[in-house]
Amino acid sequence: MTEMIQPQPITITAADGQRLSAYLFEPRQPNGMSVQINGATGVPARYYAPFSQHLAQRGFTVLTFDFRGIASSPRSEGAPPPRMLDWGVKDVPAASAWLRRNRPGLQRCIVAHSFGGQVLGLIPEADEIAAAVTIGSQHGYWRNWSMPHRLYLPFWWYVMVPGLAAATGRLPGLFVGGNPLPEGVARDWARFCRSRHYLIDDNGRPLRPYNDRVRARMRLISFSDDPVYGPARGVDALAGFYPNAKIERLHVAPSDWGLQRIGHFGFFKRGMPVERWDEVANWLQQAAANRNEKAA
Repeated sequence: MTEMIQPQPITITAADGQRLSAYLFEPRQPNGMSVQINGATGVPARYYAPFSQHLAQRGFTVLTFDFRGIASSPRSEGAPPPRMLDWGVKDVPAASAWLRRNRPGLQRCIVAHSFGGQVLGLIPEADEIAAAVTIGSQHGYWRNWSMPHRLYLPFWWYVMVPGLAAATGRLPGLFVGGNPLPEGVARDWARFCRSRHYLIDDNGRPLRPYNDRVRARMRLISFSDDPVYGPARGVDALAGFYPNAKIERLHVAPSDWGLQRIGHFGFFKRGMPVERWDEVANWLQQAAANRNEKAA
């Protein structure tokens, strides 16, 4: 049996000085490609370790990281309170810049979970992304949800989330399936989900500075048993964030893969059949190769 590849802990420093806890999975037989894993809201990097180890076994150099204020990336001394806006504008680009600087020459791929797939257009070098797979990533505007969820979402985003954040200084993790969210993160999240543009700046204007630079081949995956976090309609709408990408949509019922359930979090769990992870690895390699052929 092949020995499991262990992560190397590293520290990434964002442009504003915030330190992010990160983990690098180095393959024994590199295939010339890197994968940056952008995690979901409140989900720690360690959650993606089994999937990352599998990709590293396949030859990918894999980088995972904790957003500021989550898990092993506490607020740095003297830093302002963390915000979700910072996750997209500062943390994701910092991870990308680290790979670019420290592992030059590797083809750049991204695997993104939920929130992590919404922010590819905030990476200045977005045009360098060769291929990307998103898992349950959606356009988070509340009207992209179907009934009966649309009945309670206005109360959730206009009252419950900002109210809990103001009263307790955080949004408890049980509401998001991960770590507690700092107050500023929860407030931004609610603000985004109330806007038809979703990602917005502090003045409510659409925040898509480099989205047109994303020319990667992308596969957007959703699951039929994920109506609360990743409804198909919301995932469909996310395609509009990346007008120049070559997008494929894959909507999966658990039975399609011989499973009883997958939901929003199941794809990255150790119990996911490895052939499904291999399909993602194979697709990334093929998609990147096709892009290179067309560029030649």
